[in-house]
Amino acid sequence: MQGMTPVSIISAALEKVSLPPLTRPPVGPGDDPTEELVLWAIKFYVESAIAHVRTVLCGLVELAAAGNIPTAFLTSRNLFEWTAQACYMSRNLGNYVSKKEWDRAWRLLSMVAMGNKWVKDHGSAYCSAEVLDDIPEPLRIANVVAAYDEYQRQQLGSGSAKDNYGLLSEYSHPNSVCMQQYHEYVGREVRFITPATGSPLPLVNWCLIDLMMFLEELLRIGRETILRPVVVSILKEMAALAPPERA
Repeated sequence: MQGMTPVSIISAALEKVSLPPLTRPPVGPGDDPTEELVLWAIKFYVESAIAHVRTVLCGLVELAAAGNIPTAFLTSRNLFEWTAQACYMSRNLGNYVSKKEWDRAWRLLSMVAMGNKWVKDHGSAYCSAEVLDDIPEPLRIANVVAAYDEYQRQQLGSGSAKDNYGLLSEYSHPNSVCMQQYHEYVGREVRFITPATGSPLPLVNWCLIDLMMFLEELLRIGRETILRPVVVSILKEMAALAPPERA
């Protein structure tokens, strides 16, 4: 499947990462968030993201090797969402930490660590109102994709995150785009085929490199010193793959 190299390299590198255990600072649930608690939570977020992303990437590599294009689109959409969220987190947490706004930083980190729309909407059938009150609203996907789009506009002069996410979503929903990849027309006859063209991997390659950049920035903000050099080395390996600029 087209575009395997960066995906394979990043997947293999993340598989080798040993995620260090984290000990939560002794700050009670009713206490004001502290700098130490926020920095711990940033590390918690990054390690959780790496744990999930490398698992999904391992599956994506296997799908690509098998030529399973339709399922690769579904997996790629999830990876894109994590990149967009990491973008949103790095931009906002960088601002909050620099201003020492620990309350705002903790609220944002709590949204991604504990926010659950399904529980907020349907949890009353399974748990008490007191439990529901303690569960924050999650970050909305539209907001994180918009943040990623704005980041691209600032860095590249134009943003494509919304367009790319829309494309991945079209292949993920039961609609005409999903159906048409199985069709081949010969005159008036429709033949049903296994999709053999089109690949989400070139798009995933770009967003994975961005994801590594956002995670490296979050590790810097969180003053983490174990994982950050590993992520930096991955980014250097990706940079070495880029073609040299013409004079």
